[in-house]
Amino acid sequence: MFDLTKDSEYKQISDFITDISGIVLPPEKYYLIKTRLYKLVLESGVESFDDFYTKVIVPGKQQISQKIINAITVNETLWFRDAVLWNCFEREILPGLVEMLISGEKTKVRIWSTAASTGQEAYSIAMCIVNYLKINKISGVKLSDFEIFATDISDRVLDIAKTGRYDKISMTRGISDYYKTTFFKSSGSAWDIDPYIKESVKFRCFNLKEDYSGFGKWDIIFCRYVLIYFPDELKAEIISKMYDALNNNGMLFTGNYVLYNMLRDVFSVKEYGNLTYYIKKDGEQ
Repeated sequence: MFDLTKDSEYKQISDFITDISGIVLPPEKYYLIKTRLYKLVLESGVESFDDFYTKVIVPGKQQISQKIINAITVNETLWFRDAVLWNCFEREILPGLVEMLISGEKTKVRIWSTAASTGQEAYSIAMCIVNYLKINKISGVKLSDFEIFATDISDRVLDIAKTGRYDKISMTRGISDYYKTTFFKSSGSAWDIDPYIKESVKFRCFNLKEDYSGFGKWDIIFCRYVLIYFPDELKAEIISKMYDALNNNGMLFTGNYVLYNMLRDVFSVKEYGNLTYYIKKDGEQ
C-alpha cells in the first residue's frame, strides 16, 4: 500500500482538503487520508502520495476535488438522531410554527438541513411534521407549508438521499417500527420512503464555505455535528453567515456541541433537557 512517508506529503494533501472543504485533519488522523484516498491514488497510476499531489491534484484541482471530498467526508447519520431534539421539535417548536401558519403570520416555514448526508435528518423532519399534524388533528396546515431544503458537500451521499431508498442496515438505525411501517414500503432487500415524504425535500450539493445569500431567510437551520471538523476561524465565519440567513427568532441547532462563546452575543441560548440550541435575538435582521 502507498504510504505517507513524509510530513510534507501529509501536510500538502491535508492542507488541500482543508482548502476545499474546511475539514481539518490533524497529524494523528493521517491514517484517514492514507486509507480513504488509497483507491484514488491507485486509480491515478502514480507511485506515491507526493506524485498524487503534484501530478493529479495540482493540475486537475477542479476535477479531483469532488472525488476527494466524497472519499474523505464522514457520513455518520441515522434516523431521528438524538431523541431529545425530536421531542423538542415536536413539543416546543412545531406548535408555535403551526400556529403562525394558521394565523397567517407565516405563509411558509423554511427549514435547512445543512449536512444532509444520505437524507435521514431531512426526511426525519418531514415525517415528524406529518406525524405531528396527524396526531393533533390539525386541519388547514399540510407538509407542503414547510419548505425543507437539504445540502451536503458530498454529491455521492446526496445521490443516495435523492432515491429515498435504504438498505436493511440503515433501517435498523434510529427508526421506530411505527415510523418504518407508516412511511416506508419494503421492496426486496430495500425500503422505499413514501413519495409524499420524498417529494417534500429538495436536495442540493453545497459547500458551507460558499455564500448563503441566494437561499433567502430560514426559520430553522440544522447544522449538527459539522462545525466540530472546522477550525475556529471557519466556525465563526459559518455561524455569522447562518445568523444572517435566519429570520428574527430563527433557530439554530448544532447538535450536542456547545458553542456559547461564539453564539451568546447574538443568539439567545435555549435548553430543553440536555439539548442546547440557539435563537436569533429579535430585532437583529
